[in-house]
Amino acid sequence: MWGHFWKNLGGITDAELDWRPHPTANPVRWIVGHLTWFEEWAHDAIAGEGRYATDDGPNAYLDETFAAVRARFEAARARYRRRIAALTSADLDRKVTYLKRYDVTILELLKTHALHLAGHRYQIRYIRGAYARAHGMRKQDFDPW
Repeated sequence: MWGHFWKNLGGITDAELDWRPHPTANPVRWIVGHLTWFEEWAHDAIAGEGRYATDDGPNAYLDETFAAVRARFEAARARYRRRIAALTSADLDRKVTYLKRYDVTILELLKTHALHLAGHRYQIRYIRGAYARAHGMRKQDFDPW
């Protein structure tokens, strides 16, 4: 999923990053910033520290360049993967509170994390497809399906 996600973002411009299919919709830039934030939050939820202790709702990084957000996302991804590699079977049954709303096991959080990235990847494909159609571009250049 990770590799496909970045392929779907290949060649994206700042104009396209900030384009909204509807005035109240989130643009691709927000989605990538949100996924970056969630990567950090999910790590911290497993560890019981950091953003898990302070953040009570979804957030996004928007005050950085796209290159900086990507670097932050990649670093957070590596950190998260190291954290899950160290989990034991007993850890999977431990409960955490999902965004201070309801309890989930660590296993349920891991499943949600994977589905979260996949869901937003398809959202980005939709937005980029709509942008391509509205601006006379070839969708196949970033989404070869």
